[in-house]
Amino acid sequence: MKKIFLLLVLTMSLSVFGQEKCNSPKCDVHKNRAEWFAQMRAKKLVFLVDAMDLTETEKAAFAVLFEKNETETGACYREMRLAKKSMSEEPTEEEYKNAVEVARIQMLKIAQLRADYLEKLEKIMSAEKIYKLYEAEEAYKKLLINDMGRCRRGEKK
Repeated sequence: MKKIFLLLVLTMSLSVFGQEKCNSPKCDVHKNRAEWFAQMRAKKLVFLVDAMDLTETEKAAFAVLFEKNETETGACYREMRLAKKSMSEEPTEEEYKNAVEVARIQMLKIAQLRADYLEKLEKIMSAEKIYKLYEAEEAYKKLLINDMGRCRRGEKK
């Protein structure tokens, strides 16, 4: 079962490599960014699974839900970034209204995605493990913030 779980995580993290290649010079930057995000998702998944003490069945089901949720939530944040990028250097009131509207819609989508995610999690694991998930997510955020601070200060991990 562990082999299946590890294979699933590896497959998800490598799924980015199967994308079509484009000739734009920006593609390398985007490819590296996609690879980086895939690696970060895989690292986060392992961190969360370790913190929750899941059974092998729960691990497999959680990995699928986690990947789907991260992808869909990421798409919402991407939409907000694109709305911000589409604004001119001297934004008009109309551009501000559009950016705020896009942010409102995407934040509502994120909230709905989170609610659906929680509902699906309740079907595969206990409330205690879901609570541990939220604690682990907060711990992971703190870990990333501390790592970024060390990098900026030039310290080694």
